[in-house]
Amino acid sequence: MRLQHQYRHEDHGGGTRPKVKSDRLRAMQCPKCHLENPPSSDVCDCGYSFAMRSYVPTAVRAASRPMTGPGKSRYAALEAISAGFRVGAWLVALVLVAMGIAILVNATDQQKSYLIPAAVGCFVGAGWQWLVLKATAEAIILFVDIAYDVRAIASKAGQ
Repeated sequence: MRLQHQYRHEDHGGGTRPKVKSDRLRAMQCPKCHLENPPSSDVCDCGYSFAMRSYVPTAVRAASRPMTGPGKSRYAALEAISAGFRVGAWLVALVLVAMGIAILVNATDQQKSYLIPAAVGCFVGAGWQWLVLKATAEAIILFVDIAYDVRAIASKAGQ
């Protein structure tokens, strides 16, 4: 869902400053690259400083920005979801394998004719679900990596 805002630019001697008409959403649109930034952002990804109302060089941004971790980036939620998929892939696979082993160990001779296919189904299901969840986790991280690369290219092209 794309945020829809009506912006009006006002000149206060130091250049134009984005102003939001809506009180409900206070996202700021960068006047340089037109990226919508959360209200807590001091600097856009392209390097425009909302506080200084000018472009901040990369070296200055890197020095002034605190160390970034998984909780600090724009895509922190996606990185956390991907980590959850990775952990979930292993946990669900282990549970299915344990369930298959439990079925085989506890089956009587009379039950083995229909429980062996059930146990094999658990083993095959464990492999397939691991593959799907692991691929999903990697696809999310690939998306995040591409997004970072696109932003880096866009900021270099804007310089």
